Order: sequence, then structure tokens, then C-alpha cells
Amino acid sequence: MPRPTGRPEDPVLCYRARVRRLLLTALLVTVAGCGYHLVGTASYLPPEIRRLHVELFANQTARADMNQRVGEALSLEWVRRGRFELVDRPDQADVVLGGAITRLGIVAVSFDESGRATEYQMTLVTEVRLSDVRGEEPVVLWEDKAFSRRTSYAVDQDAVDFFDRQREAMGVLSEDYARALVSAVLEGF
Repeated sequence: MPRPTGRPEDPVLCYRARVRRLLLTALLVTVAGCGYHLVGTASYLPPEIRRLHVELFANQTARADMNQRVGEALSLEWVRRGRFELVDRPDQADVVLGGAITRLGIVAVSFDESGRATEYQMTLVTEVRLSDVRGEEPVVLWEDKAFSRRTSYAVDQDAVDFFDRQREAMGVLSEDYARALVSAVLEGF
């Protein structure tokens, strides 16, 4: 009686088993080498950078207080993340986050049967950069010339609360923008 070798006799089954092992090995090598990490836990920024100054963004829009809302939300988000110590002046900082609000657009996206707007979409677009200011000349570490976020908000058909809903949406948008921007800066994308 022949002794079993533990290998399939069928060459097709042998080939398939080898292909599966090869694919599994390639997958494991790829996952191990891709730099996988949980979002928000890694940073490409040098660890010796500890102090951050958040400049008030230049406001190139007609909305007078949007840059203040964004600045406040950014400062709160940096504090929440705990990666940097926030400082009041650029000369106290290792890095400075600054930029400009280039557009704050509001468009109607939903209408009722009589043609009145019932939902609006607000879009915030900025130019933003993080610069290392420890040397004689600032060095840009991260930059995005069109970083944007948007939110939608509904309004009552009688439009009594239109401006209240708009201000509320500006607050929500500022917070969402800050979370996304801080994540992008820390993650490097």
C-alpha cells in the first residue's frame, strides 16, 4: 500500500495551492510594509516640533466673522489633539499655521413646490500652510491651496430663521473644517 505524502496528486490542485500561498504572502508583505496605522495616531511631522501658533486667516470673503470662527475652531481642535502646545505669538512657535479664506459660497440645493429654497449648501475654501519657523527663513512643511469643506442646512419655508440657520451652519462648518485640516496636517495628506 502506498504511503500518503500529504500532497495532492492532482497538478491543478497543487498549482492552485501554490498560487494561494503566493498571493497570501504578497498580501502580508504589502500590509506589513505599507505603513498601516490608525487615523489620527501617526504624524509625519518631526517630533522635536512642539509649539504651534495659529494665525488669524486673512478673510477674502464678504462674511466678516468667518475667519474668527475658523481660527477659534482650529485652536480648539489643536488643543483637543494634544500634539502641540499652542502659543500666542509666532516668535514663540516652532511652526505657524496660516492662510486665507478665499471663498465662502452659499447656494440653494432644494426647493419646495412653489420654488422657494428649503435647503442650502455652504462651501468654505481656503489656502493654508504649515511653516517651520525655527530657522532664518520659514520652511513650508504642509500646504494646500484649495482646502475645502461643505455643509448643508435646511430652512423653514417661512424663512424667519434663515439667518439663524446660516450662522449655525457657519459654526458647524468651521468645526468640521478644523477637524479635517488638523487630520490632514498630522497625517500629511
